Amino acid sequence: MRSVIAIVAAGVCAALAACSDPRPPAGDGCAKTGVHGCGVLDPASEEFHGRVLAELDWDLDACAGCHGADFAGTTKAPTCRTCHADGPTACNTCHEATPTTGAHARHRAGGVTCDQCHRVPTSWKDEGHIRVAGVADPAPAEVTMTDRAAITPTGGTRTAAPAFDPATATCTQVYCHGDVLAAAGGTSEQPRWSTPGGPTPCTSCHGQPPPSHASNACATCHPASAPHIDGVVDVPTACDGCHGSAASPAPPRDLAGNQFITAIGVGAHQAHLTAPSRLSAPLPCATCHAVPATVTAAGHIDSAGPAEVVAALGWDRTTATCGTAWCHRAARPVWTRTGEAACGTCHGVPPANANHIPTFTLRDCVLCHPNTVDGFGNIKFVAGPSGPTTAHLDGDVDAP
Repeated sequence: MRSVIAIVAAGVCAALAACSDPRPPAGDGCAKTGVHGCGVLDPASEEFHGRVLAELDWDLDACAGCHGADFAGTTKAPTCRTCHADGPTACNTCHEATPTTGAHARHRAGGVTCDQCHRVPTSWKDEGHIRVAGVADPAPAEVTMTDRAAITPTGGTRTAAPAFDPATATCTQVYCHGDVLAAAGGTSEQPRWSTPGGPTPCTSCHGQPPPSHASNACATCHPASAPHIDGVVDVPTACDGCHGSAASPAPPRDLAGNQFITAIGVGAHQAHLTAPSRLSAPLPCATCHAVPATVTAAGHIDSAGPAEVVAALGWDRTTATCGTAWCHRAARPVWTRTGEAACGTCHGVPPANANHIPTFTLRDCVLCHPNTVDGFGNIKFVAGPSGPTTAHLDGDVDAP
C-alpha cells in the first residue's frame, strides 16, 4: 500500500512555508547546481524537486546519494531537514500523522489504528507502499481491513470479506458498522467514508432496540463496563445475568433493578422457588412461566413485557393475584405481600365438608393424611432428587 501521492505536493508546500524563504533568487543570483535547476525549491517551477522526485518514481534513495542516508546533508548537498524536520522518508512528509480527510479523525478518535484498514509499511521503500516493482503506485491508497472490521460474530451473516469501494466511498461487510449482524436493524450499515458528521449514533449499526428485542433498556442485560464492538456480544447466557442473582435466577433483582417484594417484578418469586413457609416443595420456574431454552429463544427477549404467566393460573396483574390457581384454591393471596398463605387460607382447618369433623385441629390431620402431616400438624418433607419434597400440594389428596 502506498502513501497518498496526490497530497505530496501539498505536504511539501506546507513544509516550505515553514522556512523563511527557501526559494533561491531568480536571474543572475540563481545558484544552479550540476543536478538541480534554479527552481528546485520553487513549487511553481518545473524544476521543483517534488516534480523531479515524481519523475524518478519517488525513488528517495537517489536523493540520499547526495543528501545522506538521513538527509541531514553532506559535502555534496545541503540538509533536507530544514524544511522536512523528520526527513523526507517520514510518514508526515506526505500525509498527516493523523489524517483529517474523510472519516480518518473520527476513526482515530475511536481508537481505530491505521493497520486496521491499511497495511502499514515498516519502511518507505516497502513493496506496495509508494512503489510497485520499482514504479510509482498510483492513487488511491489500498484499503485492506482487518481486526474489528473482519470479525464475524456468532450468528452473523457475513457473505464476503470486508471491503471499501473508492467509487462510492462506502464500506461493506464490516462488523464494526453492523453490516454482518443478523437482522440488526441499523440505519447506516454501509456508511459513506466522506459523509461529514459527529459521533456515530447507536442506531446506525443496530436498532434501538434491534428487531429481535422488545425492550430498549440495553443496560439491563448489557453491562456498561463491557467492551463495545469487540466481536463479543456481552450478554450473559445464564438467566441470572439479566434478572435474579447468582443464588437464583428469579427476582430479586427484576428487570427494572427492583429488590423489594412490593415491586410486582419481584413479589413472591422467592417464596415460590425456595418455599420458606414449608407449605410445599420449592416450585420450578416452569410452573408459572414458559422457560426459554436460550436467551434468544422465540417468545423471550423478542416479547414485550411483562412476562407471560401460565393462563391456567388466572393471573390478574391489576390486583396482583391468581384467580384460578389450584394451589391456592379460592384464596387469592396478593403477590406483593407476605404472610397471606398459611394453613387455613387455601382450605379451612378443618375443611367444611362431610369428611371432616368441625372440631378437628391441625393435630388431627394426621389421622387421615399420615403421609402429608405429622402428629403436630406440620407438613412432612422427605429428601428428593433435587431437594426436599412433600406430598402436600402435589395434586394428589393423600387420604384413605
